[in-house]
Amino acid sequence: MDSKPNIDETDLAILEELQSDARRSNKALAAAVGLAPSTTLGRVRDLEASGVVLGYHAEVDEVALGRSIGALVSVRLSPKNDGLVARFVDSLWTLDEVTAVTLLTGPYDILVQLSVGSISALRALVLDNIASFEGVSDEQTTIIFEHRRKSVLRPLGGVG
Repeated sequence: MDSKPNIDETDLAILEELQSDARRSNKALAAAVGLAPSTTLGRVRDLEASGVVLGYHAEVDEVALGRSIGALVSVRLSPKNDGLVARFVDSLWTLDEVTAVTLLTGPYDILVQLSVGSISALRALVLDNIASFEGVSDEQTTIIFEHRRKSVLRPLGGVG
């Protein structure tokens, strides 16, 4: 059984501040949440050790990297089994254009998020690498017009 980490209001304040700017110094973080720097550092380390904070990353503009078109490809596998799913996901991860893979319930089994430089590149990627993969019985490609993502997440249903 998964145990939920004990997160109090102070931890929530630290998490909110880290999510809005993870590059700030520990001293600035401590000032923002009203704690001593040593206490703040200890709490951040505890949040990391308990798996609440999974890591830190830089958000990069995909267009600046030549990835001006985003798409979602819904994929149905048949016959769906663990081996086929694993081989397909492993194959997807070798593709530079793939940015995320989500396993689903419902009419489709896998949702592939990707970003490419052109419609012709999208077409080639879907036809040559996704739709033609052994076991893919159906795929549906949707182009993303706009993507918004919350940068600060708060717990649902209260604290800890």
